[in-house]
Parts: sequence; C-alpha cells; structure tokens
Amino acid sequence: MLVSVVTTPVLMVQCRVTAVLTLGMASLSWVLWAVLQCALAPAHAFVLLSSYPAYTRQFEVGTLYVYEYETSVLLNEPQPLPVTSLPGPTAKDVGFKVELTAEVTPVWQHPSNTNEQILQLTVVTPRLSVKSRQGPAPEGFAHKWSRVEGFQLHPLFVHWNNGQIGDVYHVEGGELSVINIMKGIASLFQYQVKSIKQTEVDVSGKCEVSYSLMDSAHITKLKKNCENVVAVPYFNQTNKVLGAAVSSQATVTYVLNADKILQKATSMETHSLRVGARRQSGAEVISKQVLQLKENRKVTTKKYTGKVASEAAKSISSQLGKSLIMEQLATKPDAKECITCNSLKDLVNNFRNTLSPSNLGTQGAALAFTRLLRKMRESDLETIKAVLKDKKNAKVLPQLLDIAAAAQTLPSHRAAMSVLKFNGSSELPERYLISLSLATHPSGAIMKDMVHLFKKGLQDEKLFETLVLTLTSLTHTLTNAPPNAASTRMITGVKKLLLERLQSCKAEECQVMYIRSLKNLRAKDFMEVLLDFAEGEARKPAIVATRALQTMPHHYLTNQALKRLERIFLELGREHDSSVRVMAVDILLQNNPNEEFVRSLLDSLSLQSTKELNTLLLGRLRDLASTDDNLQKILQKILKNPKYGNYNVLGQGGLSSAFSRPLSQDKSANSSFSNILEIQSGLLKRSTVDVFVDVEDTRMRLLSFGMFAGGLNVFGGEDAVDDGEEANAGIEITLLNTQLRPYVFFSGQGELMGHVWSGTGSERTTALQGSLLLQDHFQVVPLQNGLNAELLLNGALSYDLAGQIQISLWNRNAHSLVEVGAAMVIQGVARVDSSFIQALIEFNIGSQAQLNFMSDLEFYEDVMMCLKMVQPDTEVVNNVRKLERIPGSNYMLKKYKKRSSPVPGKTYVMNKKNTEICNKMFNK
Repeated sequence: MLVSVVTTPVLMVQCRVTAVLTLGMASLSWVLWAVLQCALAPAHAFVLLSSYPAYTRQFEVGTLYVYEYETSVLLNEPQPLPVTSLPGPTAKDVGFKVELTAEVTPVWQHPSNTNEQILQLTVVTPRLSVKSRQGPAPEGFAHKWSRVEGFQLHPLFVHWNNGQIGDVYHVEGGELSVINIMKGIASLFQYQVKSIKQTEVDVSGKCEVSYSLMDSAHITKLKKNCENVVAVPYFNQTNKVLGAAVSSQATVTYVLNADKILQKATSMETHSLRVGARRQSGAEVISKQVLQLKENRKVTTKKYTGKVASEAAKSISSQLGKSLIMEQLATKPDAKECITCNSLKDLVNNFRNTLSPSNLGTQGAALAFTRLLRKMRESDLETIKAVLKDKKNAKVLPQLLDIAAAAQTLPSHRAAMSVLKFNGSSELPERYLISLSLATHPSGAIMKDMVHLFKKGLQDEKLFETLVLTLTSLTHTLTNAPPNAASTRMITGVKKLLLERLQSCKAEECQVMYIRSLKNLRAKDFMEVLLDFAEGEARKPAIVATRALQTMPHHYLTNQALKRLERIFLELGREHDSSVRVMAVDILLQNNPNEEFVRSLLDSLSLQSTKELNTLLLGRLRDLASTDDNLQKILQKILKNPKYGNYNVLGQGGLSSAFSRPLSQDKSANSSFSNILEIQSGLLKRSTVDVFVDVEDTRMRLLSFGMFAGGLNVFGGEDAVDDGEEANAGIEITLLNTQLRPYVFFSGQGELMGHVWSGTGSERTTALQGSLLLQDHFQVVPLQNGLNAELLLNGALSYDLAGQIQISLWNRNAHSLVEVGAAMVIQGVARVDSSFIQALIEFNIGSQAQLNFMSDLEFYEDVMMCLKMVQPDTEVVNNVRKLERIPGSNYMLKKYKKRSSPVPGKTYVMNKKNTEICNKMFNK
C-alpha cells in the first residue's frame, strides 16, 4: 500500500487533533500512520496534512475486475467560428461505436514492491455499431456484423507500476486493430492521485499531462501538445498562410471507489482540421471512451514467476506457449483498405481529357491534380515510370510531370528524372523544374540531384537559369523546415556555391541571373550583396537587386540597410534608374519611416522635370498612408505646411500610378493586390501587380505579375526620351514567392518588327501554364481509444497565363491583352481506418477566376494609353462528402452536400488620369 501526501491547502494542528481529523477522511491505516507520527514528535509539535490525503491501492492478486467498455468515433464538419456556448444546428455526422467487456486481473507482482504488477487485460464479445439512418435516437447507432466479432482474441499484458504503465506485451500475430483498442483501454489505467504536471507516454503519444485532484475520489486529466513516438509520415506547408490549422483537446475524468480502485473513466477528445486561410472549412474527429467497473470477484489465476517484469514476461510466454512482443503503449496505424480501388494507370486514363492543355486554369484540372497526387504518392517507381512513358499520355506528360514534382517522393522523382533529357529539348525539363521549385518538403535526394545538375552545368542557358532558380527556392524551403545536420550542410553548401558563381560573373546577364536567384533564396546573409548591386552603376543588376530587396522580410532590413536605400532614392553619390528609386522608396515607406524622410520625399516632388516619377511616388505615398496610421499622421502633419500642401507638390499630372485594391475579404484571410505602373514618354516602362494574402499577422505574396519594356521611344512621339536600351519587352512572374525565369516577347528592333509584320502576337499565346501545389499537410493523430485518425489537406492551383498584342502601323495604334486564368481546389480529409471499420469526411472548396489586363495605345498624333483591369463573374463551390464502410461486407453509407456562393465581377479603377484618357479614346 502506498501512502502519499498531496500538496493542497495546508492544515497546522496538534497531534491529538490530527487523528480525529483524519478518521473521517481515510481508512484506519491512515489514522495509525498519524498516531505513529505523533509518537515520534514532541508533545506540542505541528504536522502538515493536505485537505485530501491521497493514496492508491494496487489491484489484488486473485481478483478479476470486470469492466464494461464502449468507445465511439464521430466525424463531422467543425463548429462555425467563433465557437459559442450555444452552438447552432450541426450537420449529420458519420461514425461508429465499439462495445465490449474488459477483464483485468494481476498475474504477477513484484516480490518487494506490491505496487508493481503485470495486469492481464482480456476483451470479450466485441460488437460494432454504426451511425445508421435507421439507428435509434438519440445516438443513432445500429449494430452491424463486422470482422471484429470473428477475430481470435488474445490477452494483453500490461506492466503497471504505481499508476504508470511501462511496456505492454501482446501475442505475436495478434490482430493489430484489437491490440490497438486494448492499448486504448490499458491507457485509462495510467493515472495519478495527486495534482501534478508531468510528461507521459500513452496511446496518444508523448504528451504534457496535468492532473487535478477534485476530491479523494475524483480526478481530471488534461493532455496537450502530444507528439507521435511511433515513426509515421508527417509534413506541412512551411508557409503559414498555406498551412493547416490543427487543434486538439483531450481530457479524462476518473472516479475511484472506496478501495481506491478505478470505478469509472470517461475520456473525450476533439481534433479539428481547418484550412488556415479559410477556417470555416474543415473537418472534425470526436472520440469518446467510457470504462465502468461492473463487478470484481475472486478467481484462480496462473502464477507467473520472475524477480522483475521482463522475467515474468518470459514466464508468461513459456506457459502460454506463444511468443510475446514487447512494445510501448503507443499504437501503430492500422493498414488501410482502399475505398475506391483505382490504380494510377486507371486514374490517369479517367482524367486524361481533363489534363489536356486546353483545360488548364479550370477547376477540373485542379481537381484531377489533387486526386492523382494522392495516388502517385502511394505508387512505386515502376508504376510511375510506366505511366510517364505510356505513349497514350504523351500530350498530358507536362501535367503528369507537375504531379510527379508535387508528390516529392523518391519514386516519383526518380521516375521523372528517368524520362527527362536535360541536354535535349528544354520544354519538359523546365516544366518539371518549375513545379519542383514549389515543393513543400523536398527530400535530401532531390536536393542532391539539383546540386549535381548545377555543378555539372547545362547547355541551354534558359534551362540552366530555371535550374538555379529551382535550387535556391528549394534551399529556402529547406531552411524553414525542422533542421538537422544533413540539411544544414546542404544549405551551407548551396549558399557557398551561389556566392562563388556570382563573384565569378563577368557579364551583366550572368549577374542578373544569380541576383534573381537570391530573391528566391531569401537569406539574410546575402542582404549586403543585394545592397551593393542596388547601389551599383550597372542598371539591370541594380533593378533586379532592388526588386529582391523589396520582397525580403522586414526584419532583415537593419537601420544601416535603410540608410543605404535612402541614399539611393536621394541619389547621394550617383544617379539611379527611376525604377530603382521607386522600389527603394516603397521599401522605406513600409518600414516605419520618420518625418524627416517623408519631408525629403515631398521636397523631391517639387521638381517638375520628373513628372512621371513624381506621380508614381505621390501615388504610392498616399496608397500606403491609407492603411498605415503612423504614416498617415506624419503625412497630415507635414501637409499642413503650405510649402508642401500646394498644387505644385500635390498636383502631379503624370500617367504613372500606384494603388492597392481589395480582392476578397473573409473571416480568416483577406486578399488584395497592389499595382505600380511606371510610364515613360507616354509608354509603359515597368508595371508590377502583386497579389497578397493576409492571414492573421502573416502576409504572403501569392502572385507577382510584372511587365517591362524598353527601347520603344520610336513609338513615343516627339517628346520621347531615348533610354539607351535595345527594343525589348517581356513579363516576369513570381508564384508563391518563387521567381520564375522572365518570358521575353522580343529583344531587338529586328525581332520586334518581325512580330509586327508577321502578326505572330495577334493570336492568343500561352506564356506559362501548369498546376502547382498549395496546401500540403498530412499527419497521423493517435486517438485515446487506440485507433488512429489521419488528417490530410491538399490544395492545387491550375493556371494559364496567356496574352496577345495587335499593332497597326497604318492606324498607329496597338492593343494588348494579358489573361491570368486560375482555378483553385482545396481538399481536406479526416478518416479513421481499422481492419473492421472505415469512416471519413472529405471537404472540397473550389473556385475559378480570371484577371484580364488590357491596354490600348494610340500614337497617331498625341500619345494616349488606356489601361483596364477586369475580373469576370465567378463562384466559390463547397462540397462535403461523408462515408462509413465495413470492410468485408456490403455495408456503405454516404452523405453529400453542396453549396455555391457567387462572386460578382468588377472593373478596377486605376486613377483619375487614366479614366480621363480612356473616356477620350473611346468617346465616352
């Protein structure tokens, strides 16, 4: 018998009173202990007692404890946010309940410690009930025959030591589902009879556990921050905006009888999976256990010998004539039986038409991506290679390579590399590298292959640039993953290689390529390198370096770095390109600018010789001040001074503009875009559209779409300024903060005129298309009842970026259209699988949207340009599917619901000047 004192409120009493006080609170043995303490103390000494003296008693050898046990698992949509004490009507759930009788008896006791025992746990007559439409109220469970009723049931032997469970022993070859359930029951016998916080390992894994002693018979146990101790797959997006929001709650309440033996245990747990950027969409797993003592009776049990538990286990194994496997209390996931058993080949055949290039940018393509992604992650090397090499799939091979890159398994990567020829045509290798650059959890093998290709070099310069951008993007993702020695060495090695290559560059194009890769790397230790190039004389490297600085996290920018950017804007030391100055100001205005800098900025606007630059800077200042209270206060204070609050400063009349507009607003996330349009001599010089998603305090640049042009002064009229560039134009695209290689429309006057005369750009031409992975989360959650829940979240974006341009030298006008078409599908699954029951809930969110950028240019007399940005109507579709299935039988229950939400289209206002010109051009 163990006696323990709980540190609850303290009483200080004389010895003779102690015995009286304790008589009504515990057994006679406690009184005798108190009397003994008095005898050993001075006559007027004081003793300390807790309010509830707590102790526990071991199970009696030769006694059988019979418990009734039931556990239920329900899967449903989570409660609407915010969760209130009065929840609204809930959707219909799916799930199951297992009922059985559990018999517990000690079969070994330590020779010198009666509180250390081996308990034999046996389950009898297990039964399965499911959430049937015909089930009786209120729970709705109906009994169904399942394999669990035919399983051979072997006992589980539990090493129990004063309320703590060490190892357990089960018969080799036993049914894993039953072993897991028995571990769940055994876990209920792990409890402490005192208020304490400690770390424990049980069926839930390694958890932080808090015990609260309510009174001498009632205990509450709270578990949090549980970690798997059994090796199971786990991955998650390193980007918080695209991550999954998983929350768990687990409690157990205990009731002890007069003999301090477990009378009743009730456990309740909830695990919810939500989309981080859309928390109203998700799934929830609720599990409950009830274990109640019904009787205990004297029995004759076998006597197993041994001085310690391990010897006793050998004795048990010998007398049973069966091998025993020693394990922790933690459970292993049960093997899954497929619900819809299609092979990868069959699925590709089903989705072949959906995967065709003409369907990219649609919901169908995004849905096919997520379905095939899951299957490819389960497939072996030969299966994937056969699909990729199948001639029937030749037209959809680029889309299959997108999926292979997103799968990020060793078989999928090896299969892709086996069909790619990096010294041949660059189309397929580049497609694979672009998709791979967006990987969420790249493996060491993938990184090694990319480094090997980088060191080896590629003949195609464009393909090599994509390789460099992919390598740096993967390195950044690896940097944000949980560190280990191998990944740290890899990251350090890649950084060293990049710096060496950049320093050895002789030509500007080489420098620009590696500077652009540093934008993907986003490493703090390269900030000095970027600042040096931003301050340099070379125009193109300076523009690319400043753009890279513009995308760096704010905490990378030290006071010294901000001072250097301020010198760039003020052109202290040398002149800088207007684009570099604009980006420098943008960075400074977003990093707590002081009043002195804002005054300097407004001072520069009084110089009318740089009208377009002034218009752009003023627009950006007003745009940022509209959302930054501190900047707004500074600006209002300065503008009270007539020196600044006048038409000469505030009445800039250029065509350039800078503005931000909301795209969508939600309870969980907001999306917006920011546009900076720089005009020179009436023609486009540089335009950047950044699409942002904000979740709580985290902002992600979802898409950046930039257009650039130069050397087109021939179209600009008499006032056009020669910028010293060769005629060129193109677009730059950044997806999920990952810079892609620029797409150049033309380079040189000859190539431009060739396009004009041949009309090659007059037809819609795809610049970039494909599918990529957004959300990517998978984890196994061990439930308190011994079963395991899987939480899965995948999101896919299918995109199609295309454009066309029509130029008429006869009419001296031009029209261009850039279409950004994209469809998104997010799928989440919560499922519980065992060999005798399967239950799951799957939710889908889908939307298909488009942004059209249109520009019309007239250069017949005066140069006029009208810009438009239009978003057509769209809708958001939500589907929820729920399923129960009993393997080995024909029973299957399905529930399905669908909801659509229309999103009206809109045309975005640029600025007043643009509106006036558009009205003039189109006679409105």
